[in-house]
Amino acid sequence: MNLFGTDAPTRERVADVRLVGPALGVWATAALLGGGSARAALCAAGVLLGCALLALVPAVRRAGWAAAVAAAALCSATSALACGGRLAAVESSPVAALARTGGELTAEVEVAEVPRPRDGPSFGGGPGFTVPAHTVWAVPGEGAERVAIRVPVVLLVAGEEWRAVLPSERVRVRGPVLPAGPGTVHGLVPVRGPPASTAPPVAAQAWAGGFRDRLRDASAGLPAPADALLPAFVAGDASAVPEETAEHFRAAGMTHLMVVSGSHLALLTGAVLAAGRWLRCPPWPTALAGAGLIGAMVLVAGPGPSVLRAALMGLIALLATALGRDRTGLAALSAAVMVLVLFDPALAVSYGFALSVLASGGIMVLAPGWSRLLAARMPAAAADVLAVSAASHLACLPVLVLLRPEVGWVAVPANAAAAPLVPVAMVGGFGTAAAALLWPVGAAAAAWVPGAAVLLIARIAEAASGVPFAAVPWRGDAAGAAGLAALVAAALVLRGRARAALLAVVLSAAATTCAVPAWPPRGWAAVLCDVGQGDAAVLSTAPGRAAVVDTGQDPEPVDRCLSDLGVDGIPLLVLSHGDADHVGGTSGALSGRPVGGALVPEGFDAPAASAALAAAGVRPGTAASGDAWTLGAWTLRALWPRPSPGAAAPEDGNARSIVLHARWEPPDGGAAAPLTLLLTGDAEESAQRALMSEPLVRGVDVLKTPHHGAGTQEHGFLRAVRPRAAVTSVGADNRYGHPAPETVRVLESLTPAHYRTDLHGDVAVLPGPDGPRIAARGPLPG
Repeated sequence: MNLFGTDAPTRERVADVRLVGPALGVWATAALLGGGSARAALCAAGVLLGCALLALVPAVRRAGWAAAVAAAALCSATSALACGGRLAAVESSPVAALARTGGELTAEVEVAEVPRPRDGPSFGGGPGFTVPAHTVWAVPGEGAERVAIRVPVVLLVAGEEWRAVLPSERVRVRGPVLPAGPGTVHGLVPVRGPPASTAPPVAAQAWAGGFRDRLRDASAGLPAPADALLPAFVAGDASAVPEETAEHFRAAGMTHLMVVSGSHLALLTGAVLAAGRWLRCPPWPTALAGAGLIGAMVLVAGPGPSVLRAALMGLIALLATALGRDRTGLAALSAAVMVLVLFDPALAVSYGFALSVLASGGIMVLAPGWSRLLAARMPAAAADVLAVSAASHLACLPVLVLLRPEVGWVAVPANAAAAPLVPVAMVGGFGTAAAALLWPVGAAAAAWVPGAAVLLIARIAEAASGVPFAAVPWRGDAAGAAGLAALVAAALVLRGRARAALLAVVLSAAATTCAVPAWPPRGWAAVLCDVGQGDAAVLSTAPGRAAVVDTGQDPEPVDRCLSDLGVDGIPLLVLSHGDADHVGGTSGALSGRPVGGALVPEGFDAPAASAALAAAGVRPGTAASGDAWTLGAWTLRALWPRPSPGAAAPEDGNARSIVLHARWEPPDGGAAAPLTLLLTGDAEESAQRALMSEPLVRGVDVLKTPHHGAGTQEHGFLRAVRPRAAVTSVGADNRYGHPAPETVRVLESLTPAHYRTDLHGDVAVLPGPDGPRIAARGPLPG
């Protein structure tokens, strides 16, 4: 066995590609139809079945191409039927009807997967989780009768008690049903309070839960971040991994090591096969031992897309071993894709599944040849490492660019450097967890061996994440993915001068891109501008258009920020209160930019800003708690000031500073997760204390620190907000001493992602599938 276990590059001379076409047909059909309606899927199934029948006529006459077309069309028709059946079951369920009306659901559900930490606001306080589940019975609304029905739902829950819920456990829930967008999951159910268990998990899942608990206990004595990384490497439990460490792995292209993927099962089954050969065991006992290990790993890690793909491929490989036949990698991969997508059509649009399949395919198709070429210049083991790292990364690039709009090269050397340590971490970690079931004290000592390996891997990720010019920006949409796929294909197919010319063009474009600062980052949703000692936030509503909240003290900085962002129109301008450091730059924001409307608090008194609005022909309205506005993908809600009919407006402008909750939703059902910002102006203790009871302030993604981080903060409010990231808008070396050291201490105890405009310059917020990403420009000279 080499470093890659059963995923090692093979030396097969002729690859079996007969199942590749049908597998691609099944995958593409499910991806296209899975987000539509049952009627469309069933119609497509009829059309594809007709095509298969038409192709059978020449196939009978031994036309090879016709047989291939008939097989692909028949498999695609089966995929369409599977999609249609799933969609019909969901569309006809009472859960889908409740999702359309926002009705209340009472149900007993069976948990399908281990709860996953959820970014963004939680319901009811505490850490938030998403819990995939299936209904057992449901009461669809008040006065309705209980019906036995099995449809998928996703629970949105909060509280530490939910962390202990196990798959197959039954829980009674009650809550409104929110629409989940197209697909086979039509309902999101926010559930308040702890889980109300009605039936314990099955014995196998209880064992898997104990396995994970013992692994965490055995790892607890390791130095950080190894104590959190070892459970992530072995069981995919990355909930305790520090955000800074997770970002290092993301930037280095090594995130796949922190989630259970095909490489885990490949290494473990490879170790079983190697042990069987060393012990000279017959094929069948070795295969059965490997199958048992695969089953245990699926239980421990959960049925994630890459785990299922690797498990099925591993079982096929073990069966081939038991029968004494050569392994045919592409055939096994194609069969795994067909079986899994037919069983669960939602996998067709899963990023994890796509990355797993593409990485495996790249290793099988590209790595053997590359390894032979490299072996002429270096040891065979090093050649395998580099070939596998490069092949898997290149194959995954068109999907990776959808997750992060850039093309990087550092992942190849980083993964190659970590490759010798990965088997030690994964196999040793699994052995440590198994030992912990029998001898916890000994397991804690044994954990230092895989712990040292994951610590070294973390150092490699940290070093790789800091390499300059490690990535170039790229379009992060379907056009960008398609263009990159075409470029990769051309680089692999073209030869001689044509390939040299293509590479020259690409390298020139990359060098040009690296030489020019990439600002703004592609896909930005919000930017908090560096305007010195003041506030200015920009929320993108459409290409070239953005809502602006406050304008800083001087016209030039906010004008510069908006120009750099390409903003030439402002549908809404919000001035939180009349202090000069929030409204003094209004004329700069309005310079050459039409304004659709403006909002100010009651009693607004800022003559210069009012004059600038009047000159632009804008008559501002007043904003108070409860008001809401929708601009593009953003929904803005005013949380403060609260209206006080008959009472005079407070003289202190900070006391009536507008506080906005801004929520961004992905347009057209995109893959990014919703995003929330809390823009607090100069709200101080009294307003902060009053807002602590407001549900919308809890668990936001990004907090704009109140009053530039001054010492006049209600620390309980900051803890209630519990932001994923905080941005303090403050001027360098300001005379007010902002931000106060105590405020900084509290913020950094809540989140490691604390940004300051005096240190980081303009700060952009970018939506992503796993929550927001922060990009800082760095302070500008002068």
